[in-house]
Amino acid sequence: MKHYFRTTNYYEARFTQPIYSPVDGVVLYVAEGGGSREDEWRIDYEQVTGLSPPSDYRDLKMYIRPDEAPNLWVRFHHVFPVEEILDIVPLSSGVDRMRGLARPAAPGFRVSAGDIVAHGIGEISIERHLDGNGVPSPCTAGTQRSSWGGLPGCASKRQFHSIFEFMTDEVFAQYRAVADVNRDDFMVSAKERSANPLICQGEDFVNRDVGAYVFLRGSPEVEQSMPTEEPAAVEVSLPSTESLADGRTVLVSFDGSGASPLNSFNAAAEYALVITSDGGPIKVTVDDGSGERSVYQRPESTGITSYETSSLGTGDISVTVEATEQIGWRIVAIALP
Repeated sequence: MKHYFRTTNYYEARFTQPIYSPVDGVVLYVAEGGGSREDEWRIDYEQVTGLSPPSDYRDLKMYIRPDEAPNLWVRFHHVFPVEEILDIVPLSSGVDRMRGLARPAAPGFRVSAGDIVAHGIGEISIERHLDGNGVPSPCTAGTQRSSWGGLPGCASKRQFHSIFEFMTDEVFAQYRAVADVNRDDFMVSAKERSANPLICQGEDFVNRDVGAYVFLRGSPEVEQSMPTEEPAAVEVSLPSTESLADGRTVLVSFDGSGASPLNSFNAAAEYALVITSDGGPIKVTVDDGSGERSVYQRPESTGITSYETSSLGTGDISVTVEATEQIGWRIVAIALP
């Protein structure tokens, strides 16, 4: 229940992207990421770039209470708050917040709308507390509710909202300046989700709602400032089969560009596909005999990115790639333990 923002130069800007406060309010909590998947961003960054994150970078969550809506929390995920905030707001314990015992920083760090408050990805969620003591809780998953359901952080009633519900017309005009969009384009309603549910196996998505992403092109000012002559081609190398497999058994590997049906292969046990490409759009579908389904879809974009699917079923597997001729890709099927 949050918005994911991904810049076209994601890996270059991963640790330097400025994050601004969307409201006048107070930062009252800062917390570690927590959870079994807290290092996924680090693993992805290292596998794609071959680099390590900056040694002083801290991947944290930050909670802002708006002055005009004291029952709301604006939560930023995967950010490194500015030093002034960390000097005043101590890290809170996830367990204490789940138990409803974590006290807010006093007096906290006051921010105004438009202030730079952090750097990082800036995934954002809006949490409205309907009852309880208002302490922001990490209880956001079914597995947590099954284990901690009796604690205040799981028992309290909350509603999750979109930042686009509260965004001023002045700010949203900046989105309209770069793409023909409206607010509803950025939100998935309960009715839409009920009609197109996401399916999970354990903690992994079987299918991802890639169609819910909105791709924003460069602004007219940026496009006008770009050189009119075509730049020299730059050769880029996709990650190798070995690096994508990361020590796991390779069932089969495919390389190519553009659209192509691939040779089928047999998967006697569960497997996953690791997909890398140097741009988009690209779509990958699989068919194990029970019908074709999409497992990966990347919108129009540039730069090398890699993606690993969740566990896929057994059988005689056919893979199909849909892409333009300019898009180079590599797909590796790996056996899962």
